[in-house]
Amino acid sequence: MAIVVCGLSHKTVPLPILEQLAVPPQTLPKALNQLLDHDPIHEAVILSTCNRTEIYATVHRFHPAVQAVRRFVSDISGVASDRVAEGLYTYYDTSAVQHLFNVASGADSMVVGESEILGQVREAYRVAKDEGTARRMLSALFQRALRVGKRARTETAVARHVVSLPQAAARTAGELAGGLEERTVLVVGAGHMAELAARAATENGAGTLLVANRTFERGEVLASKFDGRAVELSKLPELLGEVDVVVTVTSSVDPLITRDQLASATEGRARELVAIDLGMPRDIEPSARDLDSVVLRDIEDLGVIVERGAEARRAELPKVEAIVEEEVDNFCAWERSLALGPSITELRAWADSIREREVKKIAAKRAMTDEEREDVDRLTRAIMNKFLHRPVTQMKELVRGKDGQVYLEAFQEIFGLDAETE
Repeated sequence: MAIVVCGLSHKTVPLPILEQLAVPPQTLPKALNQLLDHDPIHEAVILSTCNRTEIYATVHRFHPAVQAVRRFVSDISGVASDRVAEGLYTYYDTSAVQHLFNVASGADSMVVGESEILGQVREAYRVAKDEGTARRMLSALFQRALRVGKRARTETAVARHVVSLPQAAARTAGELAGGLEERTVLVVGAGHMAELAARAATENGAGTLLVANRTFERGEVLASKFDGRAVELSKLPELLGEVDVVVTVTSSVDPLITRDQLASATEGRARELVAIDLGMPRDIEPSARDLDSVVLRDIEDLGVIVERGAEARRAELPKVEAIVEEEVDNFCAWERSLALGPSITELRAWADSIREREVKKIAAKRAMTDEEREDVDRLTRAIMNKFLHRPVTQMKELVRGKDGQVYLEAFQEIFGLDAETE
């Protein structure tokens, strides 16, 4: 039984195609069971995120399995089979294990070390296990992958540096405001970036979260996700005097906040207002930097922080790769020892069949009592077990080494063994 990965990602297909290939959570159970309808596929897990759709499977035959996956992906997505084939990558056995461990560790992500992927791997495995499509081999593989992901994030700093503008905004705001605990943070906007900014502010300990948006209802939806409160955008000028931090994330053509508004709202306040402008074009007039009562940072300022964080994360990759390599070796050693078990069973059965034939020949040549027959049986079985003990013990050690696959195949070839791992 071989482990195979077939997938398409942001590296191999354009984003519009990748969006078509995504498997929504509500259809994932059905898709998993459809996969197992294909004869070459024994187990399956589907990992579908905004950056990748990958199928992990244990298969009886490699090429028929890859063809089955290609048809399956085309059928459920509506993307032509030829187009799927152009962007499809495949990994087999050790390479498949290494790929999943790289994915779980964040080493294969668009943003190195991103935290979301580990939760997505965990959820993909949970659904497959609930559906019964992840059994012994894939369960062991995904449990080990989750361990690798956790090790990468705890034993290295690959996930500890700021690599996104919303993260940089929250980190910078916290530093400038002396921490976000008990601070009121106002997020202006309700789109995807605004949500990331609100999440980052909350994760960094913001005391109160307010959301202002042109469409009040959308602001309410976003605020409710983080136990915040929506406010009318028309009240923005007066709110500027009440909050500690304002983060703007809109696509407004004209500035939403002027220098005069900030000057008026912050006049006489004891603590500076921290203003983070993530808008493009800018939401806050740049001239507000001159105000003593305002500390303003924009995308250009935060971009330096993001690039510095990305470089720091990339510098951690050799440490992550070392963890992945170690875990791949350990998993593959376990997998080979698992494959050795049926071969040893078959070898013992073969040796015992020879022993029994020879005992029968002796018994046929001379009259033997039941007690004598039992003695001969016991003696020959003991000799067989002692004879096999040393090579079997040695093989168990050899298959766990880096050349274990070579020894395993040689062992099976020498004794003519073809047992499959169930």
